[in-house]
Amino acid sequence: MLLATDRPAAMAARSGAPGLPRRLRPVVDALAARAGRAPRALVVGTAGSGKTTLLQRLEDAFVAGERDVAVMPDTAGEIVRLPAAHVLLVDDLHLLRPELLAAVRRRADDPDAGLIVASRPWPTTDATVTIARLLEHTQPAIVLGHVSRSDVLDDLETRRLSIPTVCVDRVLALTDGVSWLVAEAIAAHDERDCVDDASHRALSRVLDDRVAHRLETVDADIRTFVERRCLVSAHGPAPADREGDDELALRAYAEGLLLRGGRAAPAVRSAVRSAASAQTIALLTAELGDGLTLAVASDDPDYAAMLSRLHTPGLGAALADQGDRLLDSHPERARELYQAAWDAGLQATALLERRAQAAWAVGDLDEAAVLTEAARTRVDDEPGTGDSGAREHADRLTDLAAAVWAARGMLAQSAATYRAMPPRTAAASARATIAALGVGDGTALAAAKTEPDELAAMPSTLGTAMTLVDRGLRATLAADATDAVLVDLIRASEMYTSARTSAPIAEPPAVIAAIVALHLGDTVTAQSIVDDAIAGGHGGQWARPRLLLWRAWIAVQRVRPHDARLALAQADAQPGVRSPRDRLLARAVEVALARRYGDAADLAAAWRTAHTALLRVDVDAFLFLPVTELVSAAAKAGDADRAAQALERALEVADGLGGSPLWTAAVRWAGVQRSILLGRPDELIPHAHALVAAGHHSAVAAAMAKAGRIWTSVLAGTVDPDAVETAAQQLASFGMAWDAARLAGHGAARSTDRRVSARLLARARELHPIELERTTAPAAGEPAAARADSDASPAAEVLSEREREVARLVLQGKTYAEIGEAIFISPRTAEHHIAHIRRRLGATSRSDVIAKLRLLMSEPASAADAPGTETDADPHRTA
Repeated sequence: MLLATDRPAAMAARSGAPGLPRRLRPVVDALAARAGRAPRALVVGTAGSGKTTLLQRLEDAFVAGERDVAVMPDTAGEIVRLPAAHVLLVDDLHLLRPELLAAVRRRADDPDAGLIVASRPWPTTDATVTIARLLEHTQPAIVLGHVSRSDVLDDLETRRLSIPTVCVDRVLALTDGVSWLVAEAIAAHDERDCVDDASHRALSRVLDDRVAHRLETVDADIRTFVERRCLVSAHGPAPADREGDDELALRAYAEGLLLRGGRAAPAVRSAVRSAASAQTIALLTAELGDGLTLAVASDDPDYAAMLSRLHTPGLGAALADQGDRLLDSHPERARELYQAAWDAGLQATALLERRAQAAWAVGDLDEAAVLTEAARTRVDDEPGTGDSGAREHADRLTDLAAAVWAARGMLAQSAATYRAMPPRTAAASARATIAALGVGDGTALAAAKTEPDELAAMPSTLGTAMTLVDRGLRATLAADATDAVLVDLIRASEMYTSARTSAPIAEPPAVIAAIVALHLGDTVTAQSIVDDAIAGGHGGQWARPRLLLWRAWIAVQRVRPHDARLALAQADAQPGVRSPRDRLLARAVEVALARRYGDAADLAAAWRTAHTALLRVDVDAFLFLPVTELVSAAAKAGDADRAAQALERALEVADGLGGSPLWTAAVRWAGVQRSILLGRPDELIPHAHALVAAGHHSAVAAAMAKAGRIWTSVLAGTVDPDAVETAAQQLASFGMAWDAARLAGHGAARSTDRRVSARLLARARELHPIELERTTAPAAGEPAAARADSDASPAAEVLSEREREVARLVLQGKTYAEIGEAIFISPRTAEHHIAHIRRRLGATSRSDVIAKLRLLMSEPASAADAPGTETDADPHRTA
């Protein structure tokens, strides 16, 4: 590697580099040792790449080999008279006077004349191009300008210099391997500067000075061109080419300031940005346009410092435009752009609104609310409030404010927002309908309807989607609402996805459609709606976590706990901050999993966390399903009173919707379940009567009413197995497999006929099977046969599938009763299985059987598993 620099002599030992890149050593050695024919070669390199140093090395080698060498003479005559056997060394061919260039051209015509020429890639003339071609007939050009990591390490070893490899890597990252920049960095490097500074800021400042000095020595047009390129993001396209830009790019490359193709090395870009004056950047702003905004949108590390020096509305407008492009796909970047636009001097009301929407999209509800209120105040105070543009602006702010309240779990405030600012468009009307229905405000529902003849506008995709949402939601309030109401809501979800909007809304149409499908007992359609919405980017980035949480909820109802946990984890991994509304839904999913697949300790822990989330959210119709799950869980956990208010509020909202069977059934069923779990049959009566009344119009309510009646009979000691099975099967057909299995399980427990008990337990297991836990996750692409530990594990050779099921529960510390409840067998049967396991393993005591089971099942030991203790099950297990 040739690291030639113009550093002072005191640095010569460190920067003067006699080394060569490994790839060039054979070429240079062959030239020096060439016998019979005179050496001929072309050396091409950018400024500072080491061309002169290479010529000096060759001169020394030729002299040592007793070959005659001539350095470029002052006159053309001397060149012409030079014998062919002598080696003529010509440096800076591109700078020769025409007569000298012609003489070198004549010598290049003679294939037997010794000639070594060094030149930059620009400028070129017909003569320099011809000379280059003639010399390349002998061998390919020796090209300098860039060095690799191995080149640097070899050079350091040759000069006996020690620089940590991590520092070498940083030098190459800063310089992109540009020879002169690498040489400057190596010369300036001092380990004491980078002990606590992995980014090498001290070294970067030195390089800034060196680059700035070189920029001052080049022509003004090259300097301006380099500035233009460096003010564009490293990750974005170069600014639009103008006439002459190709030549300027080549000239800048020849000066070592740009890479081939016109891109700047990080060190050059940093130097230009730190040195450029505000006047220079402002002058380039209009010309570069998107270039500056792309710098903000990328991970460019120094754009903020560069832009902080500017206060021009023109730049602010460019930044805001780029933010608009990124708002749907990258709201975090859009937020940065809007803030930069504001700081640059564009402090318009419209920008306040966009900043508020970006804050909403990333989950910063507090800032979104503050900015929305500030923008609203400006709109009210500005002249021209009555024109159409101002009205549209006001409507968007109303939608934003309402959405923020909904995300906070305060949908009543959303409805109040629309009452204070009545909607004037179909889209706003639909958003008002969502809020009014959610809080059970029948009066507001009537007021929110905007008549079509008031909306003289061409239909749009988004407008059509919102119109379908409005119509579909209103249809759900009918006493005889059936699956037909899903038609409009599914189409609305699809149209909303196609609209590619991330506009704030209380509930995305896909969520609304899925919730209605769940209330209708159609879990398959609900899953399809949510899956399609997630795949299509429905609602933008902010809506994705909520859609994933509803995917998790649906997976629980479809008895797919592994899928539920996966979706829950995916939602948690999404960028941004979860809203109180989303947190409640997540906690409800966790409670549902703990209730179905955990033990009492799991449920108690999940309920405690969920209760905290429930306190921060007001119950509304779109939260009926998770809230009713929490009501039942609280009763099961012995904490029913703390969820009583949530049930009361749900009943109030349902009554406000006119007792719509579609919305009311789930709430009334929660009341039935709560009464059963608490052993309070008198509290069950009003809920049962309401379900019977709703059952005249709703198949789901009818199934619930029938199941409630059978359940009451079972608890009273009357078990009709046919009736229990029929009622349970009907519940399962409407997506309530867990409740169906519980009904069958209660029937088995209350029956005195062992055959009936066995029959109902089998039905319970069929309706809500327990997934077997895998001790290790299968590898991607693993055959299905290898995925079931029941077919290949050591335990499978000793224990039956049922015994392995029981063994896992034993290792979790469950009692006979808890084992029976978990897998729908009687406590006595659980005791029988455990006794059989002990005999098979030859265990002599409970502690002995647990120790042997751990070895057999590959379960990790835990201090909490000592005899007489009860362990918490893993909340993420699949069994």
